Amino acid sequence: MNTLFSRFLFVSILYVPTICALSFIPNHPIRTLHQTHVRRHRHRPRTSTLLSMKIRVGLVGLPNVGKSTLFNALAQKSIAEAKNFPFCTIEPNVTPIPIPDPYLSSIASIAKSKKYLFAKMDLIDVAGLVKGASRGEGLGNRFLATVRECDLIIHVVRNYLDENVIHVDGRVDPVSDAEVVNLELLLADLAHVERRLERITRDSDEEERMVLEKVFEGLQDGIPARTIGLSEKEAFSIKSMGLLTLKPVIYAFNVDDVDFTLNKEESMEQAKDIMARIQYCDLAKDTYTLVSAKLESELSSLSSDERNEYLESLGVKMIEDVDSSTSYNEIMSYNVLPLLVKDLLHLSLVYTGPGVPPERSQTTKTHLFQGGSMSASDLAGKLHGEIQRGFIRAEVMNAHEFISHGYDTYNAAKDDGNVRVEGRDYVIQGDDIVLIKWK
Repeated sequence: MNTLFSRFLFVSILYVPTICALSFIPNHPIRTLHQTHVRRHRHRPRTSTLLSMKIRVGLVGLPNVGKSTLFNALAQKSIAEAKNFPFCTIEPNVTPIPIPDPYLSSIASIAKSKKYLFAKMDLIDVAGLVKGASRGEGLGNRFLATVRECDLIIHVVRNYLDENVIHVDGRVDPVSDAEVVNLELLLADLAHVERRLERITRDSDEEERMVLEKVFEGLQDGIPARTIGLSEKEAFSIKSMGLLTLKPVIYAFNVDDVDFTLNKEESMEQAKDIMARIQYCDLAKDTYTLVSAKLESELSSLSSDERNEYLESLGVKMIEDVDSSTSYNEIMSYNVLPLLVKDLLHLSLVYTGPGVPPERSQTTKTHLFQGGSMSASDLAGKLHGEIQRGFIRAEVMNAHEFISHGYDTYNAAKDDGNVRVEGRDYVIQGDDIVLIKWK
């Protein structure tokens, strides 16, 4: 075995109790390197594929609609270059963005953790799509391949007038602009499915062939794959193809600061009307929101007091947070869009950290999972394979109850009877706080 690797493996195993103190208490001395190495080969933990999920969200739209500016606003720092000309972005920009969580900081404080970590998703700024992208126009094939790897699409649509910002078609028309992108996604899928059908023989992959024929017919009629009515099993059978029109879509209508603040209700009504007129849009599954990328970009350079003063001058009302403080964060894209992604993909959060003695409680952390897909044993495996194999029980309570009861320690909640004991097959619920006991 390589010497450097041996040292790393030995050190990492030696410190497992410290690292894993985030969410469990070991009740047995740590195994030796040799014992651990052998057991890993004999007992490979059966963890759900959703435990290692890395959610990828793609920002798509025509050139110069504000994608890169919105990307920077979501990242809350300047990463993507935003210029006033088409195809400013060539290589995709990628950054992890946290999922807003009203409970995490309070839970970490009660647990006496030194730090807390938000669950995150990857945001990808894809270069602008143009007419003919499905045929390779404007490096379309390259850009669309990036979108195929995403789990959800945020379709940025320009809905503001500014003579200083170039529009690729010379005029701003939200309905037409959205339809250009939607059509290119649909045509790209049509060609992709057709090529796949040509490679499938009648004697093999019968189920996949039948599903693809169903999708192909729908696409020919201008129906996105997500609208055709595929069963969960059918959708899974063609998941590896990464069909663009099978992905959930959030339409982000990019408006100016006035429409985002003073005229927000009217702007939302206008966005609703636009949604109803966009072709290749599924009103039953797709959703929409307003963003003001330029406004958020300007606010990011201001101090907290200056930002509050500026927003107050625009007539924006502060929103009371869970901790009774007031904030404008609730209306910002870095708060709104990740939560919409979470809801649209039916994702939930589970917490680990509380219950560990304060001297070993280093971190309280949230983990992202798809509702109903994860057992207590799966969660243990996500933390460490040894924990899953040595699983004894899970101690569980709800995050809201943990905070609302005013407990100052985890043990106080336990003494109050609000911590229940569950077995390895317990299905984790959203906002559960879980402490894994193992040997």
